[in-house]
Amino acid sequence: MNVFRIMLKELKVIRDPKMLLFLVVSPLLTMLILGTALTNAFDGSLTVEEINVLYRNNSTSSEFSKYWDDFTGQMRQAGIKLEKADEKSDGKMEVKNNHYAGYVEISDSGLKFYSSSQSLIESDIAKSVLITFADRYQLAAEVAGADSEQADAIMIGGGTESYVVEESLNATRKPGSMDYFAIAITTMIILYSALTAAQLIDGERKRNTAVRLLASPVTKIEIFAGKLAGLVVLNLILTIVVVLISKYMFNAYWGENLSLVFLTLFTEIIFAVSMGLGFSYIIKGDASGTVVMIIIQLAAFLGGSYFPVEKATGIMATLSSLSPLQWSNAALLEMIYADSLSAAVSAMLLNIGFAVVLLGIALTMMRRKEGL
Repeated sequence: MNVFRIMLKELKVIRDPKMLLFLVVSPLLTMLILGTALTNAFDGSLTVEEINVLYRNNSTSSEFSKYWDDFTGQMRQAGIKLEKADEKSDGKMEVKNNHYAGYVEISDSGLKFYSSSQSLIESDIAKSVLITFADRYQLAAEVAGADSEQADAIMIGGGTESYVVEESLNATRKPGSMDYFAIAITTMIILYSALTAAQLIDGERKRNTAVRLLASPVTKIEIFAGKLAGLVVLNLILTIVVVLISKYMFNAYWGENLSLVFLTLFTEIIFAVSMGLGFSYIIKGDASGTVVMIIIQLAAFLGGSYFPVEKATGIMATLSSLSPLQWSNAALLEMIYADSLSAAVSAMLLNIGFAVVLLGIALTMMRRKEGL
């Protein structure tokens, strides 16, 4: 009951029309400005240039090597360049640095494909082509003992089939500028709630109300849980309002599964609030707010809040992958436009995992203090 009362007290900010207007209007206004100004940057078309795939052939079969060489020639004509790795190359590291869309290790036991998480479309195309080749080779190997000419025909495709098949999968549904910034600005505004969380307990100390709270018949854990729950619920309500307004007033596309979208955003809210609370105990005083603000700004810049970063390479790609906004934005885009539930699950687990660590730090340090 005490936790519930403290939570309701934190929700009283909703009664302040000016504060409520600011919390709802500012993200919507930013969304509208960026979504309108950068319309030409999102023309709804997608062009896939030459796909570069690195491979290392450790197979001892001369027959396989012959088919593979023919395959690489066909793929070059189709716009997929299969490049042989030299002895010094680390194929996995090359893919990790986004120099190639994928890396193939070939052995007598089969093919192993390592895909790039930063070039998802190119990597998926290469993977599909390699699966087709592997299936054909497996079939040809079964037939080769009885009829070698038929095996060759299977690998060639009889002149009627191709390794690359073009299909249209809801081609009209691609993120426009408003669609993209509706997601990017919403996740960024959620992360800004860490600033409020950083002052959640420290504000009680500055107002000299922490002592009165401790003198009341409530425990430290109840105070902590009530304030945490109040801020999480408040931000969840505001997030739902922003998403629904952007959906029905700005026509931003949030996909067909809004419940999963809200669940993903909810885990980000928990992470943001936990980050603010955690740093408020790790770093004392106003310095915690400064550090949190720097983290938010870096996360926004590297996470695609102001411009897409999916084509970043090298050090920028590495830094971008560390941004909590990048994994949330990428997960939402994949979930909404590619029906990828695994991406959403990964983002939610990352958010909850970091939140647990940060809350654990905050709780441990609070218990060791005499006051809040």
